[in-house]
Amino acid sequence: MEFTPTKPEKFSSPWYSKQGLLYFIAAGRPPVAIKIGVTQADGMKRRLKAIQSANHEPVELLGVIRFDSGEKPLLQAERTERELHKRFASSQRLIDLSVGYEWFTTSQELLDYIATHAAPPEDLGLPRLLTQTRDPLPDAPDEVSSLKET
Repeated sequence: MEFTPTKPEKFSSPWYSKQGLLYFIAAGRPPVAIKIGVTQADGMKRRLKAIQSANHEPVELLGVIRFDSGEKPLLQAERTERELHKRFASSQRLIDLSVGYEWFTTSQELLDYIATHAAPPEDLGLPRLLTQTRDPLPDAPDEVSSLKET
């Protein structure tokens, strides 16, 4: 009898059965761009630290949508994320599916969506900010400003 490998069921990975968070992270003050992303619920603090570490602007966790029910909550979070990427595609900063494609130019429509649908991070015991900034942020040195003029 010949063995025929069976193709695993799509989305059968244990990853999808974990609790998920869809998050909205703003970069800059005031926010210039907002990242719409997904992570495991227990990994949100690590994710926020990684995004801040890779960003020269201060980042702020504006809100989160928790996915913790059903058979595959993280799969539901990913599907919702894709729907939001389509909904706000006109303000997507980079080409879809390229590095950084999850960043969107800040718009009132996106901020209103977050205010209506997402929970404040504090409601889930998550930090809003990881960094402290100078207020106001220092301007570029004069040498840099003069380079722009030439």
